[in-house]
Amino acid sequence: MKTVEAFVNKENYTAFTCPYCQHTYRISVSEYQGEKHSIIAKCTCKERFELKLNFRQFYRKPVQLIGEVINVSTGSKNWYTMTVLDVSMSGIRFKVIGPKDIKNGHRLHVRFTLDDQQGSVIDKEVRVVDIRNDSFGCEFLNLAYEEKELGYYLFPTLFSS
Repeated sequence: MKTVEAFVNKENYTAFTCPYCQHTYRISVSEYQGEKHSIIAKCTCKERFELKLNFRQFYRKPVQLIGEVINVSTGSKNWYTMTVLDVSMSGIRFKVIGPKDIKNGHRLHVRFTLDDQQGSVIDKEVRVVDIRNDSFGCEFLNLAYEEKELGYYLFPTLFSS
């Protein structure tokens, strides 16, 4: 079965194209938010395909960046090495090397260097919002909108001349 990924806008609508006949649809998916992120769609051409709904507000870029993290919530004085797995304008996901005294809701301080030409350093406070296996999903506390380096990194074609 073929799979199509569809991004959902703020109004909970998405547009997608049948991978068999190229017919395009625009539908409301509000009934699936928070419940299902993958549904089986049936086109008017009678073909079925998997429709993966992406409710993310921001594009998330997969990366392998080295950085460091300290747990502000526990008052720790120890910085631990981390590997950033993905980054967006609103947060990061990382794995940490060392003790994992990190819990949901904890405030952390993270520093990592982007693999861009300038070697831009991102130095932010984050809050842990998701723990999955041995990785930690965090949201930036001070909005990353001010980080032009992060914007250039995530969306280089928007800023090139």
